[in-house]
Amino acid sequence: MANGKTEYRAAINKDILEKWHGVVRVWDRPQSAVEGAEVVDKITEPIEVSVVEEQKDMYGSTLQRAKIVYDGKQGWVLADAISKI
Repeated sequence: MANGKTEYRAAINKDILEKWHGVVRVWDRPQSAVEGAEVVDKITEPIEVSVVEEQKDMYGSTLQRAKIVYDGKQGWVLADAISKI
């Protein structure tokens, strides 16, 4: 899987929160729970974040996860859980 440093603004808005049943989970690393990643935070309100790193699929074409920084915290979310501003 291709990882890349980047930086842009994104948001977790009301529509995204509704899609994820009101909770976007923030993980400690870009892996699944089965692979050992742990939830370090849960976002339940709309918020603007900075994306500082991306994890793409093994072909480097599709964004899978994004590392976000917000309110002095950081972690990984699924790509579908953010909207680029």
